Amino acid sequence: LAKAWNYEGELVLRKQNEIDYTIIRPGVMSSEVKEGKKVLALKDNGGDLKVSSISYSDIASLCIKCSNNPNAARSTLTAMTVPEGEGSDTWDELLQGVNEDTRVFPENMLAEHKKATRIGGVAITAVLFGLMSGIVKIIIGIIALIRR
Repeated sequence: LAKAWNYEGELVLRKQNEIDYTIIRPGVMSSEVKEGKKVLALKDNGGDLKVSSISYSDIASLCIKCSNNPNAARSTLTAMTVPEGEGSDTWDELLQGVNEDTRVFPENMLAEHKKATRIGGVAITAVLFGLMSGIVKIIIGIIALIRR
């Protein structure tokens, strides 16, 4: 459900014509900074990258770079680290290829998540009720055997 709320916030930003937003979707954030050469990857338009860890300092650096880069205005960026040879050593090189969002993002994500949560809750309740009913029958059977 948290992801749905994130998307709702993104939608609010995208609808604002007066704000040049940059939405950054990082990988698994960590305070751990990788030793040796780090390789950064970036996809614009909310594109997908294989989920990987990325340091808080790398994301902070990206935020600062985006604030000074007109290409990053009105864009949704996915940021990760990738194996050597698949990315870049710096955000500057990657930001040169960033474009403004053109993708149509779903607007009913929160409603869909709420619906799925309700359906899932009902299903879990039904399964638990079935299990409890079975357990009660077993206990009644054991008690009947003991009384004989």
